[in-house]
Amino acid sequence: MTTSSTIMQPLVKAWVDQFEEADRADAAILASLIRLVPGDAFRRDLTRVLEDRLRIGPNPVALYNETERKKWKGQPNRLFPETSRASKIQKGKKTVRAYGRVGPPLVPRQRQVAEEIGSEGVVANVLTQLHKRHRRSILLNPGADIIREKRARRFVLVTDFIGSGDRVINYLNAAWRLRTVRSWWSRRSHSGLCFEVVAYAGTEAGVERVKDHASSPTVSLVTRCPTIQTVFPRGKVRRMEELCRRYAPPGSKPLGYGEVGALLAFDHGMPNNAPSMFWKDARRWSALVPERASSTAGSPYQEPHTPEKERARIEASAKASDTGAILRPTSLETIILSALRRSPRHSEAISGRLGMNIDDVCEILDRLKGWGWINASHQLTERGRMVASRLIRQDRKSPLPQGDDTMYFPNALRAPRDV
Repeated sequence: MTTSSTIMQPLVKAWVDQFEEADRADAAILASLIRLVPGDAFRRDLTRVLEDRLRIGPNPVALYNETERKKWKGQPNRLFPETSRASKIQKGKKTVRAYGRVGPPLVPRQRQVAEEIGSEGVVANVLTQLHKRHRRSILLNPGADIIREKRARRFVLVTDFIGSGDRVINYLNAAWRLRTVRSWWSRRSHSGLCFEVVAYAGTEAGVERVKDHASSPTVSLVTRCPTIQTVFPRGKVRRMEELCRRYAPPGSKPLGYGEVGALLAFDHGMPNNAPSMFWKDARRWSALVPERASSTAGSPYQEPHTPEKERARIEASAKASDTGAILRPTSLETIILSALRRSPRHSEAISGRLGMNIDDVCEILDRLKGWGWINASHQLTERGRMVASRLIRQDRKSPLPQGDDTMYFPNALRAPRDV
């Protein structure tokens, strides 16, 4: 969605009109940069990444849905129950062993009236359908006994979004607290268990935190999450963050949980890592996506999501990145070529800057390499710079010479030729 098309929507226009006149342009830009992930695209792309991981092997994999873990004294409860008995090898020592055939529930049990089920329900449905198609390769939600019996080699945790990384790390910690799991992990090179995390989207900071976990998990994404810090250049980041702080409802986190500033909305809801002015109501403030429910009737993001709107959003992201003069004609190739004029230049960084799927970015980067426009480090080659200079649109047209308004009378006349 371009800024103009966003403003034309009544709900968005009403939301922008709440800002002071000097701030409305920036507010409209932020609203236009939010990437909407339709429900069918979410299921399709997340399934594709999971099937890619299954093909890599080894199988079967122990597949888990990331859900919130309860804590005791600041530590998440262990993922599986444990039993202890006297050690047969060392006297006075106890052997602790995880047991159970079923792991934690795919979807948290309802414990009170009107308790809401979040993204866990959507992801659980994806995993259930995937399990039906790959029963030999997937152990869905297995307990410790099943992992031993089937000799699972990979512990794969699936989530929709890695924002700050807290929830994923808590889940990994719940498994890591088990001595049995740590023992399996220590033998991962030949017969043990390694860890993986698969998410639809993730922020740069959140993904790095997850990778730094003691279990050294491999992280696979469909897309990097666009954030205020990744989309805008450094000079504009401060201005946009200050806008979020000034209009944040009282008592809320201006840039969302973990100060992430995510510019993303799933069909099943907007993450709480997005700026709170988008989703939190207040006494004198009406949210654009109340209670983070982006799929409700009347939501500005419920209009049919067409390729044209997605292309317009990507173009708006490229313009917001402020990488120099715009390349024309505009195509995905020229947009990414323009984005490569600003570092970092790796595929995940470009994905987070433009809000494009990582696989799509990689495909276009390979195309640009084949044309000789960029090198292996994704830097523009001499040919690429020459192409870019030819495509740059000169926004400042040469003005016509300005003269005064006095009438001109010739002082001398000559006879016309051929008369």
